[in-house]
Amino acid sequence: MRNILLSILTISSLSTFSFGTSGKEILDKVEANLTSAKDQQSLVEVILGSGNKIDEKRIMKIWSAGKEKRIVKFVSPDSVKGIGVLSLPNEEMYVYLPAYKRTRAIQGNMKNQNFQGTDFSYREIGSFNYSKDYDSKLISQSDGKSTLELTRKQNSDAEYDKVILEVDTVNYLPIKLEMYSSGSLKKILKILKSENKNNYWILSHIRMEDLRKNHFTEIIMKEVEFDKGLENKGIFTKRFLEEPIR
Repeated sequence: MRNILLSILTISSLSTFSFGTSGKEILDKVEANLTSAKDQQSLVEVILGSGNKIDEKRIMKIWSAGKEKRIVKFVSPDSVKGIGVLSLPNEEMYVYLPAYKRTRAIQGNMKNQNFQGTDFSYREIGSFNYSKDYDSKLISQSDGKSTLELTRKQNSDAEYDKVILEVDTVNYLPIKLEMYSSGSLKKILKILKSENKNNYWILSHIRMEDLRKNHFTEIIMKEVEFDKGLENKGIFTKRFLEEPIR
């Protein structure tokens, strides 16, 4: 009787552990953690380089609300100043090019193209939203860290077939992402620094490496503000996208 009871307790514990640490639950917690503020606006430094050499530094502003609303605009240098991207729900996305005074929709595979010489695609710039395009599976777990395998959903046009995501399961924050296409590792995103500001977590220093080009882009948070009522100010609109950068 005692052995039967122990077996039941063991099975129950394993079942609870497995459910509590499923890949989907971990990914959902990470994304919820990074979008817990009503909105966020930030000023960031963008560093472009190849090998161990820095080629260019830029300044960029990012406004975001939830997982699916964001605007990204370059502040400097003059060669890219005012260029911006607007991302909205239902895969709606636009790019503004001030030299042509024109806003155009970003559709299909163009969303997977790199944004203005950076190593971030239009999909990736300024956001962390993988649950929409990928199914997640927990493949390993140790003290304070879990590794997930994300596989592209059948109805998704995301660029990568598979993403390996390492997660800090103490704070539920991403550590590293490896992005695969046709079985080959294409890019690596490393979170070099995370910070808690005003009870919100931010990824304050990240680095994307494109292994095909031996090129990297780092984004370093310089200023950040939360809960500014951005949606009520008409931020996430084509009109704001086209406004001169201030």
